[in-house]
Amino acid sequence: MAFNKDEMMAPSWMNRSFFEKVLRHAERDSSLVVEDFRTLPGTKPGDHFASVIFRAIVRHSSSADEVSLIVKTLPAEDGLKKDILKDGYVFETETLMYTTIVPAMHQLLQSVGDHTVLGARLLYHEKDPIWVMVFEDITKHGFEMKTDQLDLEESKVVFAKLARWHAASMSLIEAHPEMKTLNKGVYTLFEENHQFLQMWQSNILQLSSIVKEIPGLEQYSERIANVKEKIFKRASAIYSYDPSSYVHVLNHGDCHFKNMMFKRTDGKLDDIMLLDFQLSVWGTPAIDLIYAMYNSVSINTREQHRDELLNFYHEELIACLKKFGYLRKFPTLLEINLEILKCGHLEFLLAATFVPFMCVDIKDVMDIPENGEGFEMDFADIDKMMESFRQCFLTPVYVAYITKNLPKFANKGMVDLE
Repeated sequence: MAFNKDEMMAPSWMNRSFFEKVLRHAERDSSLVVEDFRTLPGTKPGDHFASVIFRAIVRHSSSADEVSLIVKTLPAEDGLKKDILKDGYVFETETLMYTTIVPAMHQLLQSVGDHTVLGARLLYHEKDPIWVMVFEDITKHGFEMKTDQLDLEESKVVFAKLARWHAASMSLIEAHPEMKTLNKGVYTLFEENHQFLQMWQSNILQLSSIVKEIPGLEQYSERIANVKEKIFKRASAIYSYDPSSYVHVLNHGDCHFKNMMFKRTDGKLDDIMLLDFQLSVWGTPAIDLIYAMYNSVSINTREQHRDELLNFYHEELIACLKKFGYLRKFPTLLEINLEILKCGHLEFLLAATFVPFMCVDIKDVMDIPENGEGFEMDFADIDKMMESFRQCFLTPVYVAYITKNLPKFANKGMVDLE
């Protein structure tokens, strides 16, 4: 199994003293002594981007059992990831989410008898001398990652959690106005880093080139190429606060199935845990609904059950708002759908840039070592990366998908921008 290169060796500060400090804080035991520990890479290539993650196995004096921890920090090695994360904004956001906002959401849910858990427990955090967050390792509670997108049952659990998350944020905004300060979404990060933006713009050009070879899609090639730059500016605007939106919520902001963990008992789905609150953003709920529909829900589930899922989300949202005693106007299902339609360019953008990668196993398109060595994408060599990415666009699954859906996007005006 391969791991991310920057997670192969833990930094020197991640030592016995550090874990002693973490566990003394988490266990409220100033006499706790760490007897032994070992660190391992926390994720596999493709599982995440905006951090470096380690798993630590720690043996200490207050328990006969080893403790497993997840340690999340900033990259030490120079490169694109470090450049994007260097201002600390994503860690500031995630710290606020885990220490203040999500606990307030949980408290509100529990006050009406709803014991939904939205995220893993944060055990410790600090930002001096370096940003670091330490979480409980929920694999010890039976949660695991999933290698493919979600079926209808799984999708409904996710949309139910998004409904609770959104409803709680609507109810808590006066008590926690700081949610409105969360204004940097994933596409804002793209705009702020030229190298990253160039990579995604190259994927738009990739699609523009490939549709020339697909019968019936040739006419869309130039139109796609024409929005290479405009579509990202439009996405950034969608992720920005718009006072004219029918409803405003705190979005999770990165509702990708790789940012979830799944628990099953004898094959039956028990729960799904949301991860990574680094890109939460205040704005239209269409941000989460569209992003989850493309980056979490499978193609088949989305095409067969899209309207059902949106109706289910709306029912769950309204039920939560009623339980919370929300006194303002409830958003209608029509208003939710109008928000999604207003943000329709995001659907085309995700279909053109993210969906191709949902149609393959990363090992099939990139040379990833199998012997446990570290792997790192070379973002500096765009041409080489695009050649690997091209294979994703040419898979039969994606070709069939885009052949069916590109005319629909175009006929709805989602491909063109002034």
